[in-house]
Amino acid sequence: MVHEVIIPVVDQTTTSVILASWHVKEGAAIKRGEIICEIETEKATVQIEAPVDGIVRKIFIQPGTEIPPRTVVAIVAEAEDSVPNIDPFYLTLRAQLDPAPAVLDAESISVPRGITARSAKSDKLLVSPRARRLAEDNGVELSVITPASTDGRIVENDIIRFLASASMTHVQRTSHAKADRVSRSWTTIPHFYMTITADLSGIMVAKKRTGHSVTLTDYFIFALGQALENHPALNGTWQSSGPVIVPELRIGLVVQTERGLLIPTLRDARRRTVEEIAVERASLVRQALSGTLNGDALAPSTFTVSNVGAGQIDFFTAIINPPQLAILSIGSVLPRPVVVGSLLEVRPTAGITLGVDHRAIDGRQSALFLDELKGHLETDKW
Repeated sequence: MVHEVIIPVVDQTTTSVILASWHVKEGAAIKRGEIICEIETEKATVQIEAPVDGIVRKIFIQPGTEIPPRTVVAIVAEAEDSVPNIDPFYLTLRAQLDPAPAVLDAESISVPRGITARSAKSDKLLVSPRARRLAEDNGVELSVITPASTDGRIVENDIIRFLASASMTHVQRTSHAKADRVSRSWTTIPHFYMTITADLSGIMVAKKRTGHSVTLTDYFIFALGQALENHPALNGTWQSSGPVIVPELRIGLVVQTERGLLIPTLRDARRRTVEEIAVERASLVRQALSGTLNGDALAPSTFTVSNVGAGQIDFFTAIINPPQLAILSIGSVLPRPVVVGSLLEVRPTAGITLGVDHRAIDGRQSALFLDELKGHLETDKW
């Protein structure tokens, strides 16, 4: 069977990446999950894995080439399979025709035969992804930039030099970039928030038993998987036709890095134990911090969790990660008075805030979901 190797959609703001290197050559045998190539984004070097066992029958894109997400960079098939003649940019062109395409799942896409289309690369300036992003964030017209390299390619340093001449500091550039992304989400999605407090006594006891390898976030992800079984409307994305519910639970984890916020994806969250979630979550955090996310980590997430961690933060309201429908914000674990039967006890608690896209999810749905989540967190079966 013929399978396409497709560059994933890294996030909603990345319009192009660099295919940095190939780990294989045409004709090489490869196993599913092996690294087939690497791409560079503004924030990380991402390893793309082979989707299946097979032979690398065709490589479409050469190293150093700037390409948009959804580009088909290679074909993996068996020796007896006929390799189709396709335009590697056909998925990008299809996405341009649909202003809000469905979430791309590379493994579910069948290979079309005989497709012809214009290259999405035609009539474009040679610009690196970092340079393009920096220029867009600061309102710089690329046509006014004179590249330093002899090949005419505009790179990030060219933009930095231009901005420096205009007396704009790195801090200002970073602030502008964050403000732009946050503003787009806040102004296009009608946010609705609801908050609840959960008694985490049972989780804190279980956490001591399992050791430092399991964190509060791991327990929350496990409980989320249980709660979303009965509230699937919160697990999905907003598309041009309205909300689209996704069967698989793919949790986006907000990680603060030196390069800014990254949101790697933890897949199959419903089918994992707390300990399995902890192992995968720790791996994703390491990848995010080192800037080496793999293909699975870039799968589109369907629900995001943001944990503020240790401190004195009672509650906070994170902004939805589009095109998702909901985000969960977890405050610091703090001792608070809790009514237990007829007694008042001081117990470890956390303030939990659910933010939803009010076009798709109403107040009653939010309240019922938070009530169930609280019940799963406060269970004595940990």
